[in-house]
Amino acid sequence: MEYTNVIRRKLISLVEYSKELSPFKDYSFDQYVGNYFIKRTGERLIQLIVENMVDINSVVISQKNLPPPKDYYSSFEILGTIDVIPTDFALALAPCTGMRNRLVHEYDRIDDLLVFNGISKLIEMVNVYIKHINHFINRLG
Repeated sequence: MEYTNVIRRKLISLVEYSKELSPFKDYSFDQYVGNYFIKRTGERLIQLIVENMVDINSVVISQKNLPPPKDYYSSFEILGTIDVIPTDFALALAPCTGMRNRLVHEYDRIDDLLVFNGISKLIEMVNVYIKHINHFINRLG
């Protein structure tokens, strides 16, 4: 099962990025916005975390022979509907794709406070996501 190896590699990266983002919980908001290096590093780590989860979602969806998701958001919804992750959790996690899109494409002025306040919650959710994906892989044998 080559695809499980791909997922495992992505999970390793996800764990690493999450650990790298974790120290951001110790910064004050003023420290975060007052240092462009800290702020941009945090934004990049959020981007990498979301993209890794979406990549994992895409591999799982492909292996289930389902049509590709129409967007990043729906990749989480699909994982919820096929019982890879709980549906309520999928719906709670999916909005992180919007933050990723704003960070990458700078659609609107980035709300630094929203990003900063979301870091702890994202780290918690990523850890839960990792557990669910590991459980899914283990069920496959």
